[in-house]
Amino acid sequence: MTKKSGWGICMVCLVSPLLLVSCSPRQPATREDVLKWNLTTLQGSYASSGHKNPKWDKDAEEALTDFARSRAASDDELDVLLDVVGEAAESATAAGCDDPMIAYLQARCGAGNKTKSFGERQDRYRSVASSLENSGYPAVRKFYANVAAAEILWEQRKTNLWPEVRDFRSKAIANLNQALQDKTFPEAEAYVAADALFEMLQYNSYELTNAYNTISATVSGNRSKPAIAQVIKAEFYLKYAWRGRGNGTASQVTEEGWRLFRERLAEAEKALNRAWALDPFDEQIPTLMISIALGQQKTLPEMEIWFQRAMKQNPNNYRACSRKLHYLLPQWYGSRDDMLSFGRECVASTNWGGHVPLILVDAHSEYARDLDADDRKAYWRSPEVWPDIKAAYEKFAQINPEATRFRYPYAAYAFRCGQGPDFNKQIKLIRQNDPSPDYNYFGGKEAFDKMVEEANPPAGGTEPSR
Repeated sequence: MTKKSGWGICMVCLVSPLLLVSCSPRQPATREDVLKWNLTTLQGSYASSGHKNPKWDKDAEEALTDFARSRAASDDELDVLLDVVGEAAESATAAGCDDPMIAYLQARCGAGNKTKSFGERQDRYRSVASSLENSGYPAVRKFYANVAAAEILWEQRKTNLWPEVRDFRSKAIANLNQALQDKTFPEAEAYVAADALFEMLQYNSYELTNAYNTISATVSGNRSKPAIAQVIKAEFYLKYAWRGRGNGTASQVTEEGWRLFRERLAEAEKALNRAWALDPFDEQIPTLMISIALGQQKTLPEMEIWFQRAMKQNPNNYRACSRKLHYLLPQWYGSRDDMLSFGRECVASTNWGGHVPLILVDAHSEYARDLDADDRKAYWRSPEVWPDIKAAYEKFAQINPEATRFRYPYAAYAFRCGQGPDFNKQIKLIRQNDPSPDYNYFGGKEAFDKMVEEANPPAGGTEPSR
C-alpha cells in the first residue's frame, strides 16, 4: 500500500462507548450497571432535592428515566429515547415545572427549543447552567450543563462573551474533577465526560492542558481505575498532538509542529497499550487506537488488528467502522473503491448491526464532500450511488425495526439522488410515525414544500434537475 499525505483532514471526533476498568482483566461492566447509576443520580436526585409537584411529577420522572436509559443505550436506541425525553420534559415544563434538570433536558432534547432564535437558545442554556450549578444535583449533571452553555455562547466566537465562556468552562472543569472523586462514578461515564471536556477545549492549549492536569491527578490517584486513567491520557494526547501540529496542510506544518505531533501521538499510543494490557475487554481502547494508527501512518494490516479487536468486543461498533472509513479516505491511505468496498461489507455482514450498515452512506457522503458543487450534484445522480444508499437504509431498517428517525436522512438522500418515488415513500412513513414532522431537518417548512414540489413535477413535466 502506498501511503499518502492527508494531514489537512481533521480527525474524527470521539464519543466513548461503555468502558471497563479494573486492576486485572475481568468481564466488562454491564449496561445495567451504568443504567442503575444514572437512575440513582437522576431519579434519586429529583426525589431528594428536585422541584417536585404532582402537576408535573409523572412527566418529569419519565424524562429522567428515559434520559438515564439513553446513557446506557445502544446507538440504534438513542435517537428514539432522546425524542421521548424531549417530549416528556416539554410536557413537564408546560405544566409549570421549574426543576433545573428538567429545564436542561427540555433545552437539550425538546423540539420546541430547536425552533427558537439563536439568542434565545443561548439565554436558555445560560439560565439552565446557572440554575443547575446552584442545585442539589450531582456534579456530573452540572458539568454537562456548563459545557453546553460554554459551547453555545462561544459558537459564533463573539469576544464580548469570552468572560462568560471562560467562567462556564472553569466551572465544568471543577464539576468533572468533583465527579471523578465519587467512587461510584462509572468508568464509562468518566470517559464520556472527559472526552466532552477535551473536545470543548481542544483549540486552547492552556485550558486543555490545565483541564487534563486537574482531572488526571484525581483519576490517577484512584487505584480502582487504572485503565480509565490511561484511556483519558491517550485521548488528551491525541487532541494535544493535533494542537501541536496545527490545522494547516502538510506543507504548512513547521518542523516543530511535526515534532510535537509525533511525540504526543507516541504518548497516546503508549497509554493505550498500557490500558489494553489492563483491560482487553474495553472496546474503546482499540477504537481509539484506530485514530492513533491514522496519525502515525500505520499500515492497513496494523490498523486492521485494532479494528478487528474493536468489532470483536462490540459487533455494533459504528465508531470503529467510522474511524476505519476515515483511514480509507483518498486523502489518507485508501481510495474511493476501498471506501465503498468497506461500506458494502458493512451492509452485507450478518454479524455487525446497529448503525454499522450506514457506513456505506457515509462512504459516498465523505467522498462527495471534496468535490466541487457541479461534480457533487452529478455524483449523487450517478446510477451506481442510489442502490448503495437504499441498500444501506433498508438493511438498517431491517435490523432496527423500532427506529424511525433515520427516515429523515433517507428521504433527503432520495431527493438528492433524484428518486422522487422513494422520497415520497419515506415522507409518507415519516408522517405516519410523527404527526408533527420536524421540517427543520429539511431547512424549514418552506424548503420542505419546495422539495415535495420538485420531487412531484406536473404530468408531462420533467424531473427536477437538482
